[in-house]
Amino acid sequence: MPFDGLTTGALIRELKSLLLGGRIDKIYQPEPDEIVLNIRSLGKMYHLLLSADPSHARFQLTERKAETPLTPPAFCMICRKHFGAGKIVDVIQHRADRILQIDVESLNEMGDMVREKIILEIMGKHSNLILVDEKGGIIDCARRVSPFMSSVRAVQPGMEYRLPSHNHKAEPLKVLQEGTFQRHMSAYSGDLLSAFFQVFNGFSPFASREVIERANRLLGPLNLREAIHEKDLYSALSREQQEVLEEAFGSFMQQTEEAAGPYFLYREGEKGKPLDYSLVPYVHMEGVLPEEYNTLSGLLDVFYDRKDTADKMRQKSQDLRHLVQTNLDRARKKAFLQKKQLEDTKDRDKDRMAGDLITANIWQLKEGMTVADLPNYYEDDQPIVQIRLDVNLTPAQNAQKYYARYNKLKRTEEALSVQILQTEEEVAYLESIMASIELADCERDVEDLRLELHEAGYIRKAGDKKKNLARSKPLSFVTSEGVQGYIGKNNIQNDQLTFKNAAPEDEWFHVKDMPGSHVILKVSQLEKGKEYTEQSFLEAARQAAIHSRGKGERGVAVDHTRRVFVKKPAGSRPGFVRYTHQSTIIVPLAEEENS
Repeated sequence: MPFDGLTTGALIRELKSLLLGGRIDKIYQPEPDEIVLNIRSLGKMYHLLLSADPSHARFQLTERKAETPLTPPAFCMICRKHFGAGKIVDVIQHRADRILQIDVESLNEMGDMVREKIILEIMGKHSNLILVDEKGGIIDCARRVSPFMSSVRAVQPGMEYRLPSHNHKAEPLKVLQEGTFQRHMSAYSGDLLSAFFQVFNGFSPFASREVIERANRLLGPLNLREAIHEKDLYSALSREQQEVLEEAFGSFMQQTEEAAGPYFLYREGEKGKPLDYSLVPYVHMEGVLPEEYNTLSGLLDVFYDRKDTADKMRQKSQDLRHLVQTNLDRARKKAFLQKKQLEDTKDRDKDRMAGDLITANIWQLKEGMTVADLPNYYEDDQPIVQIRLDVNLTPAQNAQKYYARYNKLKRTEEALSVQILQTEEEVAYLESIMASIELADCERDVEDLRLELHEAGYIRKAGDKKKNLARSKPLSFVTSEGVQGYIGKNNIQNDQLTFKNAAPEDEWFHVKDMPGSHVILKVSQLEKGKEYTEQSFLEAARQAAIHSRGKGERGVAVDHTRRVFVKKPAGSRPGFVRYTHQSTIIVPLAEEENS
């Protein structure tokens, strides 16, 4: 369910019940198009997120702590100047659309009480956060739009604020009050599924599908010819079908307007990624067991947590991803060419043999010969071998030429063997970096990777140490038997986890022959006499498999050994180790873990 007008209305009702009369304590700007208001209301501190992100624009109360820059951006400072310590006096939704208006009373520089507005417009890539003064003028906005950028609607400081005029959709409740449902639907020429969200404000395809399904339930048991289908035209429906559709629409809107929880989250599988959510139980989702949440904001925290974090980390690490992939492709090509060149040295013994045969039969060779048919005394039957000769060289010089080529190829093989090993280590290292980028779940992780690549010589600029970012921590888990485990998210963290945090008797896990996280099972911290079984090993091995490049495979080999048997070679890259006394576990990954 996209963040539609129905969600907007329900959230505004939630905010009114909690925030009216509250005071804005602090304002943060974690992202260029996002602010967080800390509001003290009813003896509690609430964190109101206002996001104009093109992909996930929304507003909600959140429990997630955002990472903020050390120096507040200019837009944040303007928000603090006009709305700091302000009182929330109203929260408004315009025309059932995805437009939120928060009215705030505060003292201006002259000490006079003024009523200014924070307006969030949720319009996809045109989403915006706009600050409006008491006279209706724009103070500032997160995304400035000049007349040169848009001939439809400019949004800049100093201009008069006007609501978006592109939306001519009808308000659902107003249509029901006026009894004009049939007129509005008849005016649309498209199919039923698109009709609802094209004709009415607040609707999404998910809600449209629900109204159609509810109408079919009202019609009762029907054959396919009598049922209402998503691709049907409204004008092609029978009179009875049109009336039932209007009845389903009206009951759905009434139920949605009265919704006060619980709210419903639908997942892909029992613990899979969130698919959609609804304000009321949706009959067309009866086959999916939903999770119930008492507050809509709590549901949205869960719904957007995975998507929001993944998108933000993808944006912040895009340059690193491109840099690592470019170097990885170059290293793989280099390794391929080196191995191909190494193959060419495999026939060098033929050159040595040619030199030997020429030397052994030099008495019968003459200058100017182009070929020589000589017996190969290296084989029992001494077959005749044809050897090419350079007419410009003496027989002795021809022999030396073959010896020189043999020695050159031998030196080349020795050099290439070392170079291929180095190149393969570089490929493995870059693959581990790529795996770490996928595991990054906060900006600190990205900055740590940037610092590591700087120290490895891949980029000039190191990670920004001046940013006010929380220190990145390893992932953690607890086995079903109560054993604590930790998972490194990058090479620096892997080294820290393995050689600083783990005790010698702790168990160490890593996927076999591919990049992945170091996983530590803290058996050393168990209470004296507390038992654990192979089940804890299997669960730790599963974590190592999931957090590796092999997570998409059906079966992954995971090595494990005591931490004391894990060594780091001197001068090796971060994350690189050698280990002994290992055992191997084959982990069959379930489909939900591969998704």
